[in-house]
Amino acid sequence: MANKTEIKEINQHHWYLEMDFPCSNRYDQFINWLRKEFYFFQQENGSYLTIYFPNGHVKIEKKAKEENTFASEITVESKCRVFGLKMRKKLSAFLDYIESYHRLSQIKH
Repeated sequence: MANKTEIKEINQHHWYLEMDFPCSNRYDQFINWLRKEFYFFQQENGSYLTIYFPNGHVKIEKKAKEENTFASEITVESKCRVFGLKMRKKLSAFLDYIESYHRLSQIKH
């Protein structure tokens, strides 16, 4: 997975992050955890998952990079900067948790 889980600001209402996954199973686990974390506001649209929040949404799209390597493009868009920043903070905390979990699981193996 990516070493940094910082969601970068593109403009006042749009943030972006790309995370790498070493295999499809890790990506699927990430999406399953994300679905459980934000289960009230989601909609699946083919190759991407959209999570809605007041005045905006988060879009998570799976991209194949190389053989058995995947990336997830995460974009946050909001009409209201306050709601967008709250979602960015919540999503960043979730991504940090996932990153820590995978780091600890690698130590055990």
